[in-house]
Amino acid sequence: MNKKLSVLFAIALALETVIPSLLFSVKAETSSKNQSQAVQSSVKPQVSFDPPGSGKPDDSAGGASRGGGCPQEVISTGGCVIPLIPSNREGLTTTGHPTFFIYLPQNSAQEVFFSLVDENNKNIYQTKIPLTGKSGIIQFTLPENAPALEIGKNYQWAFVAIRQQGLRPDSPGIQGRIRRIETDSILMTQLQNITPLERAALYGKKGIWYETLASLAEARKLQPTDADLVSQWEQLLKSVGLEAIASQPLLN
Repeated sequence: MNKKLSVLFAIALALETVIPSLLFSVKAETSSKNQSQAVQSSVKPQVSFDPPGSGKPDDSAGGASRGGGCPQEVISTGGCVIPLIPSNREGLTTTGHPTFFIYLPQNSAQEVFFSLVDENNKNIYQTKIPLTGKSGIIQFTLPENAPALEIGKNYQWAFVAIRQQGLRPDSPGIQGRIRRIETDSILMTQLQNITPLERAALYGKKGIWYETLASLAEARKLQPTDADLVSQWEQLLKSVGLEAIASQPLLN
């Protein structure tokens, strides 16, 4: 074998040894990366609510503020109409047509009257919502044909249970406040192509209550048997002082 052939033969042997090794290394690295991504994707985001401003929600609000005049001992057993909002009865939203949640105990009411007024007490929208008579949490989304909430403005909403005698001054009801804020460009980018649970976690960190709750409710409806989502829902409600109704079912 001449010198040139010997060199080529040596190179061939070297390549035969090195190339499989390199391929194995690349394959192992790719497999490890895929496994890491799979583990990361299987870890569910945890939803928590960070109120805007400093500190946690004020839990010193009395029973009347949480349940429209209902005694605290009755509220603690889930026997009153209760709004699903922080204890200061205020919350932020980024949408012009937000979703509201309230808890209704089992009662004789066949409808709930909903009203929305602006900061000048001007009526914005009102409607009646039919009930099934079941005890649980109902939600109501401001319809598209209703005037949209304006950015930077405060509104007050109310739900009043209508019984057989009709709408009366002593009809059980509750009130809450809502303020629409502008969605910044960073948040808009982060909200693209993510799951409802991921949205809930993101909104919660931003202190945007109404979308936190609505997104987590959406996640629960998509996976109603997911125990982790049920647990996260209950923990979220407990974190704002709603222990009494944290385990109540979502009715719609």
